[in-house]
Amino acid sequence: MPRSRSHLKLTSPCSPKAVHKVISRFSPEKKQLVRSIGFGGLLELPLHRKVGHRFSLWLLTKVARDATRAQSAAAGKVAGIPFYPHDVSIVFGVPSGGRPVPKKDQVQGLVSDEAKATVRGALGLDEGDDSRLRILHAAKHVLKKRFRRGMAEKDRAAFKVAFVVFVVENLLAPREVDSISLDYFMALRRPDEIQTYDWSEYVIRVILDSACQVQAAFAQGRPVENLFGCILFLQIFYLDNLDFGREKNLLHDHTPRCKAYDYDTIKKLAKADRTRYRDGGLRSFGRKSAREASDVCYERSITRCGNHVNGVVVGSADGGEQDGHSDDIVFTDGRVFNQVLTTEGKSAGAIKCSLRECCKNTIYHGHSDAFRLSV
Repeated sequence: MPRSRSHLKLTSPCSPKAVHKVISRFSPEKKQLVRSIGFGGLLELPLHRKVGHRFSLWLLTKVARDATRAQSAAAGKVAGIPFYPHDVSIVFGVPSGGRPVPKKDQVQGLVSDEAKATVRGALGLDEGDDSRLRILHAAKHVLKKRFRRGMAEKDRAAFKVAFVVFVVENLLAPREVDSISLDYFMALRRPDEIQTYDWSEYVIRVILDSACQVQAAFAQGRPVENLFGCILFLQIFYLDNLDFGREKNLLHDHTPRCKAYDYDTIKKLAKADRTRYRDGGLRSFGRKSAREASDVCYERSITRCGNHVNGVVVGSADGGEQDGHSDDIVFTDGRVFNQVLTTEGKSAGAIKCSLRECCKNTIYHGHSDAFRLSV
C-alpha cells in the first residue's frame, strides 16, 4: 500500500447531519407520511456533526469479493458475522424485501421520461435541471414547506418523492459530490409504491461500489478522495457487533439501532477499537473481538438455520494487538423477507427469538457474488 496515504484529504457526500436537521423539524403529518413509505426509523436518527472519514476508509478497504469463503461462513464453517440487507432495516428502519431498485447498468440512459417527470414535478424543477445541488435544494424546499390547512394529495405525493431523494442523496446511497444517480428514480414513478421496493439492498449495492472504487485506487497507487455510499451504516453495524466489555456494550433492546449511535458514541467506540499500527499510513482498527451471535439482534443471530447463503463479508483483524480478533465479519447479501420488529416491552432475547421464528418461514434468494472485509 502506498506510503503517502497519511495526509489524504477525504470527502464524502454522506451527510447524516443534513438529514437530521430537516427531519427533526417535521410536523406530525409529515412524520406519518415518512412512516407510510417505510422510512420511519430515520425519524430517530440522532445528530452527527460529521462522519469519521478515516474510519470509513479503513472499513471500505476491507471489503473483498470472496463467494466461497462467504458461503462457508454463512454455513457455519468459518467464524464470522453475517450481514444481510435486512440489517440495514434494523439499523435505519427503512424497507427491506420487495422489488429490487433497478441497477445502474440496467437503467443507464433508460430512465423513463415518466420517472424523470415524476421527480421533477415533485421538486418543481424544469426539464434538464439535473444538477445535484439544484435537486437537493429543491427537495429540501419541498420538505420544509408549511401547510396551515393540511396537505392535499398532490402535496403528500410530492413530499414522499422529495423525502426519498433527500435521504438517498444525503445518507443512504449518495454516489457523487456533484452529480445525481438517476437509477433509483425508477422506484419513484408511483409515490404510493415506494415502500414496496428493497431500499436496504440498494444501500448495500452502493456501499459495495464504493468499496470497489477505493480498493482500485489503492491498487493503482491513486489517491482516494471521495467515500461514497452509506459509510455511516458501515460504522454503526461494525461497532454494534464488537465486544467492548459487559459494562460498555450497548444493549440490543430496541430498533432502529442508529438511535443509539450519535457522533460522540461512534467516536468513542472507534477510538477504543483503534490499533497502534498503520498500514501504509492508513489508520488501522480491529482491536476488539466480535460479540457472540446470541448477544446481538442482527440476522447473524439466526444463521444456524442454514438458509442464508452468499454475501458480503466485513471483518477479521489481521495483525491487530494481542487482544485483537481473527474472525471474519461477514456481510451476507442474501435477500430476506421484510420483518418488522416491535421492541416495546421486549428484551433483546425476545427480539432475537422473533428473528429466528421469522427465519423458519422465509424464502431466501441467494446471490452469486460474495464479499469479505478482512479487518
